[in-house]
Amino acid sequence: MLERLQQVAFLVKDLEEGKELYRRHLGMEICHSEDLSNYGLLNAVLSAGNGTFIELLQPTSADSSAARYLERRGEAPYMLIFETSEYDRLIRHLKSLGVRLSEEPSTGDYRHAFIHPSSTNGAFLEVIEVTASNNPWPPAGPDWQSLEHKPLTKQIRQTAVLVRDLDEAIKRWEKMFGITATKRFQVSFTDLEIAVLPLGGKDTFIELAQPTGSDVPSARFLERYGEGIYLTIYEIEDSLVMDDYLKGQDARYTSSRTTSNYVNLGFNSIWLHPAGMKGAFTQLSQVLVDDNPWPPAGDTWHLD
Repeated sequence: MLERLQQVAFLVKDLEEGKELYRRHLGMEICHSEDLSNYGLLNAVLSAGNGTFIELLQPTSADSSAARYLERRGEAPYMLIFETSEYDRLIRHLKSLGVRLSEEPSTGDYRHAFIHPSSTNGAFLEVIEVTASNNPWPPAGPDWQSLEHKPLTKQIRQTAVLVRDLDEAIKRWEKMFGITATKRFQVSFTDLEIAVLPLGGKDTFIELAQPTGSDVPSARFLERYGEGIYLTIYEIEDSLVMDDYLKGQDARYTSSRTTSNYVNLGFNSIWLHPAGMKGAFTQLSQVLVDDNPWPPAGDTWHLD
């Protein structure tokens, strides 16, 4: 019932600084901005490639929920925005499960609803069904399809949600959204046990991740902030080229090439530290194999 992860929203204190940061490190340019005063926000939407987008949100009202979150949490990932082609069925299904959600008025171009983080392991979600005939993603503005600029990322591929109980989280997301984990594995260098769930369109993914120890970075993050959005993963064309580019930008990052046990996974990765990305822990991954478009999801997920 979730077709695709189309957009990831991040809260920032200064919208202009955020736009410049994503332009400098990831080559992303703004395609739309809007005064979302009804939510106490200003936004900027930036293309991440292949019809996926980053949204930067700056609170304008101190009593808005986003402003309170920013005060409590700091600059950080805020919301995952999905496309659905089964809006009515999805909303009925979620209501039947007692999921906490709020339906919003139709914009004329799309229908949408927000799902409270208490129902989805701390991740604030928006689901959108596009009704416009001439724009496949109206939240990115009317002109994004005609923009010639290409970012350094190919697209958003995967977002990780940090959870306390991986078994429970897998069951919850499967029951709510009809998506199934196709790969489950432990990665020793990150001290995480991970499950990857492809969405219906089979080109974007949800990752559910549980710390495997009590005194590891992800566990400390979980203890401090609770469950929620942890990592955004983009596909890139060439990790060596990106490595050289980021060096020139004085970016704070590390590469899988310096991690001894990050081998034979079918992809190379670069991690941008959240302290240098306004709280956004960021992974950039190059697929190294020809027979699997996204190896983190397993060996056979794409063959069905």
